[in-house]
Amino acid sequence: MAKKGLNKVQISHLLSILPIEQLNKIAVDTKVNYYSKILDGQSLFYLLLFSLIECQRNSLRTMEDIFGSQTFKFLFNLDKEKTVKFNSISERLSVVNVIFFEKVYDSVFATFSNLYNWEEIEKQNLIRVDSTMVAEAANKLKQGLSVGVKDGKKQLKYTFAYNGTFPVMTEIFTTQEYLSEDKAIPKVVYQYAQKQKSSIFIFDRGVQKRDVFDSLRKEESFFVTRLNATTKYNTTEVIEENTNRKIGNLSLIRDSKVQLRIPNHRTFYENQTRLIEAVNPENGVIYFFLTNIFDKTSDEILAFYKKRWDIEVYFRFIKQELNFSHITSTSENGMKVMLYMTMIASMLVLIYKRMNNVGYKTAVRRISIELNEFIIKMVVKHCGGDPSLVFR
Repeated sequence: MAKKGLNKVQISHLLSILPIEQLNKIAVDTKVNYYSKILDGQSLFYLLLFSLIECQRNSLRTMEDIFGSQTFKFLFNLDKEKTVKFNSISERLSVVNVIFFEKVYDSVFATFSNLYNWEEIEKQNLIRVDSTMVAEAANKLKQGLSVGVKDGKKQLKYTFAYNGTFPVMTEIFTTQEYLSEDKAIPKVVYQYAQKQKSSIFIFDRGVQKRDVFDSLRKEESFFVTRLNATTKYNTTEVIEENTNRKIGNLSLIRDSKVQLRIPNHRTFYENQTRLIEAVNPENGVIYFFLTNIFDKTSDEILAFYKKRWDIEVYFRFIKQELNFSHITSTSENGMKVMLYMTMIASMLVLIYKRMNNVGYKTAVRRISIELNEFIIKMVVKHCGGDPSLVFR
C-alpha cells in the first residue's frame, strides 16, 4: 500500500517531487554539461521525459519540435530563445555521459520508492527477471543480435529486473552470445544480487543450464523458475507426495529435494535444490517448478512464480504506451540514455495509475491532459489572472 495520507495524485505533484537539486548535483559530478551550450543535462532530461509522456510516436524530429515550443520551455523554465535541430539531438545522445542518466534514475527511484511502496506477498522482495526484444529499425544498427535469417535485421535485447512496482535494473545486449537467456538473465540477477541480498528472483524456462542453478545457489541468490520435463535429476528426499492437494488451479503431485545431473556426466551436483511437480487437472499438463528455497510451503513457492507475469504486463505497457518498441537513437550510448529515461517515465505513469486506480492507457491520456491544464494555469497566473475562474 502507499504510505498514509497519499490518495489520488496529479502529474504536477509527481513532477514537483522529482529530485531536481540532486539532478543538478549529479550534472556537476558527472560533468555532463561540459561543451554543451544548449542541450545541458537538465534540458535533455526534461526534453526526453516530456516527449516520452506526450508522444505516442516519439522521434528525433518530434523532439526538435517539442524543444522549439514555447509551451515546453515555459513548463520547465528554459531559455525561450534556444533552439536545437534533430541531428544535434542525435549527436548529443550518442556522446552524452550516460552515467548522468543512470544516477538520475537511481535518485528518482529512491525518491519514489520512499514515498510509494507496495508490499509483496509475505513482504518478500520478489524480483521478476525477463527479456524483451526490439527489432524495429534495428537494421540500421552496427551491432545487434540476429534472430532468424528472413530479413537480416538486427535486434536489441533488453533484460529487466522488476519488483512489481518499479523497474530496478536493466541491461542492453547487442552481441549474439546474449541471445541465450542462460547468459542474459543470470548476468542481471548477479548484478542486482550484489545490491540487494534478500531478493527472490523469479524467471521463466528460458534459463535451463544446470550450472546456472548451481551457481545461483553458491552465490546464495534465491530463485524460483520452471524446469523442463526432460531434465535428469536424483531424488534425495520426498517432502510431500500423492496428496492431490489443490494449489491454485493446479494439483500437487510431488514436492521433493533433488540433485540435478551434471551435463554430459552420469553424476549429480552435490548440493540439493527443490522440485515441485504439479498438474493442471483440466488438461493433464504437468509443470515442474525449481527453487533453492526450503523454508516456504509449496503453496508459497507457486504463488511467487505466479507473480512472474507482472513483468510481461510491464513490457506490454512500455512498448504500447511509452514507444519502447521504436528505437529513437541508433547509437548504443543513446539507447542506454533512452532506456533510463523510459524507466523514469514509466515510474511516473505507474504511480499515477496505481494511485488513481486507472488503466495504463487512461493514465497516459490523463497525464497528457493534466500537463496541458497545468501549463494553462501557469500561464494565466503568470499573466496576473486567476486560474480558479477557469479550473474549479
